[in-house]
Amino acid sequence: MKYYILKPKKLNLENLVDIYQPDFKFNLDKAYLIIYLVIKLSNKKNNSNEVRLSSKMLQSMIGYDYNKYIKFLLENYLGHGNILKGYRYSKGSTFGYKLTDYFFNNGFELYEISDYKLINKYKSIFEKNKINEQVRKHYYFLLKFFKNKKISVYEPFQAIEMTNSFETKKGLKNALELVNFMNGEFKLTLKSRTDGRVHSNLTRLSKKSRQFLQYEEENLAEIDISSAVPFILYLVMRMYLDNNLIYLSNFSYSNSNLFIYMLDEVTGDIEKTELNSFGNSIINGKLYEQFSELLLNQDFYESKGIDFNKVIKYYQFAFNDMFGYYFDGDVYDLKKFAKRRFLSMLFAPANKYSFEQIVFKELYPSIHKFINEYKNANQYKDSETMIYSKKERHKKLSHLCFQFEAKVMIDNIAREFDVMYKGKVPIFTIHDCLLTSSSNAEELKTFMQNKFIELFGIAPNLTIEYLNNYQQIKQAC
Repeated sequence: MKYYILKPKKLNLENLVDIYQPDFKFNLDKAYLIIYLVIKLSNKKNNSNEVRLSSKMLQSMIGYDYNKYIKFLLENYLGHGNILKGYRYSKGSTFGYKLTDYFFNNGFELYEISDYKLINKYKSIFEKNKINEQVRKHYYFLLKFFKNKKISVYEPFQAIEMTNSFETKKGLKNALELVNFMNGEFKLTLKSRTDGRVHSNLTRLSKKSRQFLQYEEENLAEIDISSAVPFILYLVMRMYLDNNLIYLSNFSYSNSNLFIYMLDEVTGDIEKTELNSFGNSIINGKLYEQFSELLLNQDFYESKGIDFNKVIKYYQFAFNDMFGYYFDGDVYDLKKFAKRRFLSMLFAPANKYSFEQIVFKELYPSIHKFINEYKNANQYKDSETMIYSKKERHKKLSHLCFQFEAKVMIDNIAREFDVMYKGKVPIFTIHDCLLTSSSNAEELKTFMQNKFIELFGIAPNLTIEYLNNYQQIKQAC
């Protein structure tokens, strides 16, 4: 049995122990596990705040000499520095610890624990597989593909090394999820009152890291919906225009029909020809291109009486924040940027992203009006249905779209595909795409396409991406 944790890449604890000779029987596994706890728990705090570890917990896991390990890790060794920083006890909280910046910022690597008693103590405290009640109630069928370590990580040491090329916080997050897969530990959650999505180890892992995953030693493939959010929004508006809210309610959770009912409060009419044009641009992959063509168009803004210097300053700041450099005319970067700004505008309060709003209104004025009226619509006075404050009521649009997406992708596609293959073909949900073994990708794509046509009379543009871990490994070496 192998059990992996992370350790700082620059830390050679064995060398420190050899040089400074602790006055007690030193167990490397115990010391590295304490460090790992600080690393893992600091991920939730972005390493900006100390991690509090209770003496009772440490004693239960490490033993009565836990304080000797802590003292050794806090010591400032000449020429080496200290591994952990300590923070004193404060009222209502235990002692705190933080990995020093030198070790945190220089990446992580795998360490294999061989002390099985220690592993079992650690797992009994921290690593219980967590499945919330909503998943058990709605989507228990998804669990079987996570169990029994059927998902493995190809070349685990190289997979972790690749995460060091990310920005530190993002890299650590991906490394921790890869470790979870290596150890057969998983967590699935669902919040039916908000986005309705199933969140799992897979959804928390970047596509770059998913390249290393295999199911029963076979590579994986993703079937993606192109422009998924706009396509779902198009379907919602089409049902609204056809006065088919009863059918639309099938694609939300029963306790969340507030999203559907509130459509009745929207007074703005959607022009049918405009909606058809919107749908065609989505399916043909032209929506973000249309948006990007106006986003930095000087003549367009000046025709509206808007100072373009203010516009370009606004976008250059946002562009640099996204890419780490200013826009230099690259069309591919602009399209990627436009997509991000479009989706941010869509789910933000109606008074935010003002320049993006102007562009969208120019392209699709009645749709723009409809969306903003819906985001601003009042809520029912019944306290049981009032789940948003006035400041957050715009969120109901994203939750409406995400619940619709989840119901279609999980209930109507993943579940039925699983039944058709009698649970023998792996299928995983990653929000607006599905994941399966490479040999089953074409069958799943065809099934998805047929199901969309059966449900809505139209299918989105679907693409298959085969996750080739060999190429990723070569890049990491």
